[in-house]
Amino acid sequence: MHLFLAWRAMEDRIGSLGYTIERVLWGDSRARHTFLIACTDEHPLTLIEIDVGDHEKGIKKGMRLRIAELDEVPSTITKIELIGETKSTTAFEQLIRSAQCYVQEHPDYNVLRNNCRTFVEYLIDQIPEFRDSIPKKNGSILEYYHSQAKHEHPGAIVKSRKLIREIRDIHLHNKHYKYAAKLVVNPEIPDSQQLTHFDTIEQRF
Repeated sequence: MHLFLAWRAMEDRIGSLGYTIERVLWGDSRARHTFLIACTDEHPLTLIEIDVGDHEKGIKKGMRLRIAELDEVPSTITKIELIGETKSTTAFEQLIRSAQCYVQEHPDYNVLRNNCRTFVEYLIDQIPEFRDSIPKKNGSILEYYHSQAKHEHPGAIVKSRKLIREIRDIHLHNKHYKYAAKLVVNPEIPDSQQLTHFDTIEQRF
């Protein structure tokens, strides 16, 4: 399983007070929605998130779990990070069970504790390989990536989208040919560190 950490613009309108709280808690005022994308042979592109509701339809935030099989990388993504890869055959099921348990144990949305960031950090910590290898700042995975984003190259999102599509295609290939002995057993995945070494791309998203 490959696991990606992703962000998109927040869909609800939290107002000036909400953005102030976000800035104090997380070091910035972008208030982006955080979620995970998991890639396996059986599930090449799976979105896992806390549903933040729909402001236009009058649906408020709540601790509702959303798990969706995707055909394409969402165009709304503003940032993607490859968390890592695990060879465990039970990692995906463990991730889903952990997500379900978290929502059952925290049924009420709370801006300080039960939100998309807390949910995502909890899930990542449930996978030992990721918990012990991901860089953190002040004990937080997301705070580390938020601080990195302030110096992010404008072309990084282009490289990141290309990377996740390549990984998705590898898992799709394995899914289609799983019983034909044509598995890509050890795919060559670009080192995530390479994302910081590339030519300037002026297009922004």
